[in-house]
Amino acid sequence: MSLDNEDDQFMESMRPASTSTTQTLTAAEKELQRLQQSKQEQLLQQNKRYLEDLFHENRNQPIRVKNVQITNSQSYRDTFLHAQFAPLLNTPVVSLQTYLACIGDISKNLIKSGVVENLLVSTNLVNPSMFSRNLGASLHVVPVFNVIPVKRFFAKTGTNIGNGEGDGYIQFQLRNLFGGGENLIFDAITGTKTLSSYLVNYNQPVFNNLNYISENIVSLNTRKLDWIQSDVTSRGMVNKVYTQFNNSKLNHEVVLENTWKVLSNKASKSMEVIQQSGSQYKSSVGYNMIYDTRDNKHLPSVGKLLQLGIEYNGLFKFNKYPYFKTAAQTQFVQQLPWINSRVILTNKMGVLFPLGDKSSLLDRFYIGGPNDVRSFVLNGLGPKDYNSCIGGDLFLNGGVSLVSDIPKYKESNFKIHNFLNFGKLIPMDKSIGLAGNIMNLTNEFSVSYGIGILFNHPMARFELNFVLPLVTHERDILRKGIQYGIGVSFL
Repeated sequence: MSLDNEDDQFMESMRPASTSTTQTLTAAEKELQRLQQSKQEQLLQQNKRYLEDLFHENRNQPIRVKNVQITNSQSYRDTFLHAQFAPLLNTPVVSLQTYLACIGDISKNLIKSGVVENLLVSTNLVNPSMFSRNLGASLHVVPVFNVIPVKRFFAKTGTNIGNGEGDGYIQFQLRNLFGGGENLIFDAITGTKTLSSYLVNYNQPVFNNLNYISENIVSLNTRKLDWIQSDVTSRGMVNKVYTQFNNSKLNHEVVLENTWKVLSNKASKSMEVIQQSGSQYKSSVGYNMIYDTRDNKHLPSVGKLLQLGIEYNGLFKFNKYPYFKTAAQTQFVQQLPWINSRVILTNKMGVLFPLGDKSSLLDRFYIGGPNDVRSFVLNGLGPKDYNSCIGGDLFLNGGVSLVSDIPKYKESNFKIHNFLNFGKLIPMDKSIGLAGNIMNLTNEFSVSYGIGILFNHPMARFELNFVLPLVTHERDILRKGIQYGIGVSFL
């Protein structure tokens, strides 16, 4: 298929649209995906060098894109393709730098959207028409996008292990459903903590713009909440729009959630658990902002993370536990090359302000565990009521990690890990105001130290540590000695 510049041929109006959302993949599939993306990046760099060499002798000449060609175009809607190639076609004459930037952005968009399996771009020089104005003043080119479309149907089964639980799943995917990056995903999961879970996820680009994704999720699941000896069944819908910019590390997300939750007490003696058992409805709107320059999500060696989220629950009068909630996270990495190490500083803080008498157990914060404040059991810090960890409305925790190379094995994914963690979780006391509660949050932390070994797999991080609590409080539930953790996010 060929798309012509509007100077040469009339173009029909365009709408934007595109992309798929993060999907559940096995470790092997994620590694394959990473290698494919790496290969694509190498091809893009090779093509960029080729274009720079091609235009070297004509580097001072402007470039006119006669048209854009794409192979296997029958797999995509015309409006979708027009929207992707609009940066090239809407500007009659561009500089070499602008041309290369447009080629790179279009290629990255097609790759990140998941609508292509492979992509290679070439550029052909063409002779200008004898009737063209300014004959010979510009270089006439035709970029050719050679693409292999993604397979429409995909099914898989597998297992997930991490954060103290394991499960098995089956997943069906219909990808690029209508030729514009639309995806329909069905997941069914059962496991040690998730008794059953069914999820349908439909996502697509917003008006053919691959930088903006609309995602709609309908789910039904039942989970064990061991820390309050209960089960919770949730039925709900989540609608979100989020960004995935190529040239910016700052992204945003707007979320609308409507969920009906049923809390079933199994063995808790806590009066709060008994009183809150039964149905409650959540209807909330939220906003998340994330600035992430890290080179690796699991174990960064450079970069920083700044994340902020706010949420309001109570859009309807029948919302039983309305609240305003905000949470933030920061992470900074500093290299120490003289000792072959790096220091990672991580902090998290959250405030839940109940707009009624109290907050729901299902909305509160919980901290502690092998991926959080180590040397304490999962959700083992903060308020307790008989045999249940009932969570809190304000929390502050953090950690300092010294990650060092193993001598003589600098390139190994195994690392030596020293860390110091701290944390505190408290309920909201409205009688002293928000400032008074925050003051109470900034002292008398529970503190732990540990040393161990970690393995940084491309898809997850594994830790085996010897942990020791240094400062504890009466109701903290401790874990001394050996503690292991598996996951993608660690304090």
